[in-house]
Amino acid sequence: MAATSDPRLELPRVLRDLHDAMHAGNAAVARRLGMNTTDAAAIEHIAMSPTAIGPAELGERLGVTKSSATEIVDRLVAAGHLERVREESDRRRFRLVPTPFARDAVSREIDPLMQAIQATAADLSDREAATVVQFLRSLERDHRRFALRGDAQVR
Repeated sequence: MAATSDPRLELPRVLRDLHDAMHAGNAAVARRLGMNTTDAAAIEHIAMSPTAIGPAELGERLGVTKSSATEIVDRLVAAGHLERVREESDRRRFRLVPTPFARDAVSREIDPLMQAIQATAADLSDREAATVVQFLRSLERDHRRFALRGDAQVR
């Protein structure tokens, strides 16, 4: 693809290419873990989340119904990848915790990519990095607004 005089005009295509590359990476992780892409994405969300999540939040992150999220969790628990841990404050609720085996497997697959991303980011100045973070957060907000509204009028 030929470069344009305004690189902003290339952004939609570059973002589409990035999305496709991320999808290919997710499929590769699933293959390496020996599971389908949905189960692998679920394990990754749970293992990489800075805070514990429950089945409802997992369903939201995966874009599936609560009943589908429950089926995914049941499958992963039966396979020894997840544990359900009851919340002390509300015994009706539970959070999902990856087993040590699942956490190690996900880390083994994801860590090389995280290191490569950090190496790429290290080449940016502080100002460039801040600009990239701000830009990506804005795109995240645009996508979330789009998902909630269901139409093209995002901003």
